[in-house]
Amino acid sequence: MIPDETVAYAIATWARFNEDVTDVLLRALSGAFALVAASDGELAPSEADGFVDMLRGNANVFSGLDFQELERSFRELTDALITDPEGGRQRAIECVKRVAGDPVRSELVRSAAAMAVASDGRVRGSEEDSLQEISRALGLANER
Repeated sequence: MIPDETVAYAIATWARFNEDVTDVLLRALSGAFALVAASDGELAPSEADGFVDMLRGNANVFSGLDFQELERSFRELTDALITDPEGGRQRAIECVKRVAGDPVRSELVRSAAAMAVASDGRVRGSEEDSLQEISRALGLANER
């Protein structure tokens, strides 16, 4: 999927969601975003800052999100990824898995992660790998 289509799909997916954003969903989003941010194998604090800025810049897409709580959860996971990459990755995957089995929330997480990947107009192989890992953790096929 090309970046513009990915963003349009994420917007449409979130626009249809009219329920409260629970802590479980918020943590699953944070986990997916952290996995995408760390997809190149390295995650610097400045990269995490840039990722948070990207999320805030797309606040209109993610209706109902508490951005302060999302940022807190995301930073907690990215700090874990920086200090213990493998342990942090497992922790992020576990957060994502918490919505597996719920098709609506799983698709929200996957579409938001795909939008994050497409946010700079390029999709790298390592980012595609992260999206596939997120899809597997959610129990979804690798296609939208």
